[in-house]
Amino acid sequence: MMVKALKTWSLTWAIAIALTLATLVGILILTRDLNTSSEIFTDGVAQANKVNHTTDKANDGSAQLPPANQAINGGLPQVFGVIDSLNQANSTLATLATDLQSLGSALDTADPSLVRIINSAKGATGSAADATGSVNQINGTLGTANQNIRTLGALLDRTQQLSTIIDSKLRIALLLPKVPR
Repeated sequence: MMVKALKTWSLTWAIAIALTLATLVGILILTRDLNTSSEIFTDGVAQANKVNHTTDKANDGSAQLPPANQAINGGLPQVFGVIDSLNQANSTLATLATDLQSLGSALDTADPSLVRIINSAKGATGSAADATGSVNQINGTLGTANQNIRTLGALLDRTQQLSTIIDSKLRIALLLPKVPR
């Protein structure tokens, strides 16, 4: 019986140790799960704070929607005014395009006349170039005449000096008494 009691006692101890180990393992698993749950909960609290902060910002933003709406409604007349101005500018540009087409047609019509004027100017330039020889000859003749006039001017100056000398001698001779002959 002792063997039987020892077997029972060993079995009891084995069961007690197994239960103790199972309990310790359960406590470890529970502790690990609690730690994970705590981290998840802490993360959830942080996320909830972010959501709360974002919600507060959204509420603040929604409080500013009526003034923004009023500003939009107040700005619509200016937008319509700009659109009206753009429509008027478009109309003005269309008129300008029509006027430019008319101008282009007028320039096309005037083109042959302008070509004739240019050709006439070229002809006048050729005639002026041909006249250059005659102008050079006239210029040479005038240069020679100018030189002759300078020479003649010097002779006239000398003549005037001699005339002055003769005049003064004649005046002196009139003052002297006449000598009989």
